[in-house]
Amino acid sequence: MAITVHDPVVVAASRVASGRVERNWKSLHYLNLYRFIVVGVLLLWHALNPTRQIFGRQDPGFFYLCCVIFMGLVVLTVVTISLRRPRFEIQLNFQILSDIVMIVLLMGASGGVRSGLGLLLIVSLASSGLMVQGRTVMFYAALATFSVLFAQVLVTWGDSQVTSDFGQAGMLGMVFFATAGIAHVLANRNRASEDLAAARAVDLENMAQINQLVIDDMQDGVVVLDGDGNIRQANQQAQYLLSRSGLSDAGTGIALHSTIPLLSDYLRQWRGNPQTAFPPISLGTRGEQYLPRFIAVTDKRVMGAVLVLEDLTRMNEQAQQIKLAALGRLTANIAHEIRNPLAAISHAAEILSEDRTNTTPRLLDIIINNSARINRLVTDVMSLNRRDRMQVERLGIGKYIIDFIDYFCHSQGVSTKLFSLVMDPQAVICFDRDHLQQVLSNLCSNALRYSQRGSGSVRILVEQDKSLTVIHIIDDGRGVGSESLPRLFEPFFTTDISGTGLGLYISKELCNANGANLEYVSAGVGGHFKITSLETAC
Repeated sequence: MAITVHDPVVVAASRVASGRVERNWKSLHYLNLYRFIVVGVLLLWHALNPTRQIFGRQDPGFFYLCCVIFMGLVVLTVVTISLRRPRFEIQLNFQILSDIVMIVLLMGASGGVRSGLGLLLIVSLASSGLMVQGRTVMFYAALATFSVLFAQVLVTWGDSQVTSDFGQAGMLGMVFFATAGIAHVLANRNRASEDLAAARAVDLENMAQINQLVIDDMQDGVVVLDGDGNIRQANQQAQYLLSRSGLSDAGTGIALHSTIPLLSDYLRQWRGNPQTAFPPISLGTRGEQYLPRFIAVTDKRVMGAVLVLEDLTRMNEQAQQIKLAALGRLTANIAHEIRNPLAAISHAAEILSEDRTNTTPRLLDIIINNSARINRLVTDVMSLNRRDRMQVERLGIGKYIIDFIDYFCHSQGVSTKLFSLVMDPQAVICFDRDHLQQVLSNLCSNALRYSQRGSGSVRILVEQDKSLTVIHIIDDGRGVGSESLPRLFEPFFTTDISGTGLGLYISKELCNANGANLEYVSAGVGGHFKITSLETAC
């Protein structure tokens, strides 16, 4: 089976060309209609008023004969135009040339240029300029001007009293050229506009096809609704979901309430309050969960909306797969991290069972330190499991950090003079209380570990700008090396042999869970971590 591939550019160009040809035939038809009306009026006037002639005074018989011949030519062209034979260019040239010849003859029978019949040629020349490509219209203007001047010469032959009419004939010729030139320029601009519009139409058509392909390929259902809640368009997924309610075609203007009434109720609620959050609904053959969401088509919600049905089942499956993959990597890393301290504990226990010397205290220290390391690792892993169980509240950050510094220094056995605190006492933050304590503990422990442990070595700065709260924790150490920055927040990455490598990773996860962001600022001297939180998060 042969497959035909249509180039959009070729199709658009062919469409423009065919449309232009059709318009040319219509224009030729209207030009011939104009000729028919003009000649018909002249014949009718001549028949109704044989004694009072406005035109043809100089030779009425010849004038009437020319009108009859002209009408015959008009009738002939009616037939040829309807048959579209011969081709358009021949018929147009024939009409323009016959107009020039017949109107000039009518002028000659009416006394020359003063009869005013020469003005009838302006319409013919303008029409030819709009339909003919190239400069042929200028040839028609020159031919009409020469014919008018020649007819005026014949009329004024031997009559010196009408020689002044040559000025009018010359002015009429200038009008012919001006009309032809303007019509030619307008025709060229019109064709350029058509070509540009055709090119833009190709781009729009391609973009529309791409958008339709993308929308149809979406796993979510997309439904376009008008102001009355009627379905105007839907992608394949939406048609499949709505077909369960007996709807065979989702784009025929069927009302939404006749398919899924619950969605129609949601639409009314959304129009009253666009911030309304709707619970998932069950659709599909297996009761899949879809979350409805409405988007206004314009700035006025009553004008129409786009209904998006997000596939929560698929999203949950993907999230579960990601969690399982992350759990697999985490389990492998935990096993690797636990192996070393367990090996040390096992080795120390074997030595204790065989050795009766005074090495017992040193071996006990090895067992105690590695047991504590395993305990820290297990504690950090359990913190990851608690990241989704939180109670975000509005905390006065001033009093909270002061109490935290006292608690931290007491638990670490260090002086509070190591910390320097600068903040706005009225600053607030939206955060889970326990999560914030763990984040600050991890950051302050790192800052204290790498600082010079002098007075004010660790600085805590709190800034608040409208609804934005920023907490800076800065130490006077050497900072983080550039080679470590890309992996700074990766799990189990550490430069301290006694650390678990989960502190910064857990801190960032807890910040994200509370709608905040934790980042490292590489500018300046020393380590500098920044927590950014929106007050509107609670």
